[in-house]
Amino acid sequence: MNPFKTLRMFYSFWQLSQDPNRLEQVFAIADSGENTKIFEEIAAHVSCHPRGAHALLACPRVGEMNLAELVKLPEGTLGRVFADHMIQNGLDPKAIPVPNIAPGELRYIKAHLRETHDIWHVVTGFRTDVAGEIGLQAFYLAQLPSRLSAILIAMAFVHLATKNIGARDTIVNEIMRGWTIGKRAQPFFGFEWARHWTTPLAEVRRMLAVDTDVHDAAIAPARSYVFGVSSNAVAETSPS
Repeated sequence: MNPFKTLRMFYSFWQLSQDPNRLEQVFAIADSGENTKIFEEIAAHVSCHPRGAHALLACPRVGEMNLAELVKLPEGTLGRVFADHMIQNGLDPKAIPVPNIAPGELRYIKAHLRETHDIWHVVTGFRTDVAGEIGLQAFYLAQLPSRLSAILIAMAFVHLATKNIGARDTIVNEIMRGWTIGKRAQPFFGFEWARHWTTPLAEVRRMLAVDTDVHDAAIAPARSYVFGVSSNAVAETSPS
C-alpha cells in the first residue's frame, strides 16, 4: 500500500473510532486498503464451498431493491422484513456505493458484500446501532478472511478505550455473538437473496443454520479468550 493510502486509512480509522456513526469513513478505509491480494484471499476461502465457487463464476447480483414493492409482500417473508427494516431505520439501498464490475472480475466480491450488507443485518438479527454493526462485522470475520472487519472491530476497542468505556459489555457481547453465530452458520457468500424475497425469513434462517438466540453460555469461552483468561482459570480463582 502506498504511503498516502496508508495515512488516509489511519486518519479514517481514528475519525471512526471517535464517532462510529460516520459511515463514510468505513468506505474510506475499505477503498484505501483495497488490493488484489485481499480479493484473492477471500476468493480462495469462499471457493471451498460450492455456493461460493458458483458465485465467483456466475456473479449473481441482488438487482434493484424496490422497497415500495417489497413492502407489499406477506409479513414474515425475507423481502417484507427487509423492506420494513430499511424503512423503519430510514435506510436507502442506494446509500451504499456498489462498484460496477465485469463478469468474472474479482471485485465482484466487493460489490456482492456491499449490496447484501443490509440483508445480512436482517438475517442475522443485528441492529444498525454501533454495537449491532460491530456484531455483524464479527459475523463477517467468522465467515470470511475479512481484513476490513478486523479493522472495524479493532476500531470498536479504540472507541471503548478513548470515548465510551461504559459500552464495553454491550459491544463485547455483540462481538462474541457475531463470531459464534457466524461460525455456526452456513456460508452466506453467494447466497442468491433475490430468489428468496418471498421465502419466510424463518425458513431462510433454517436454510443457512442461523441461530439468532445465542445465550451467554455459548459465548462464554470466546469471551474468556478475548480477555486472556480461560474459563477454568476464572473458576479456580473465584471465591467459594
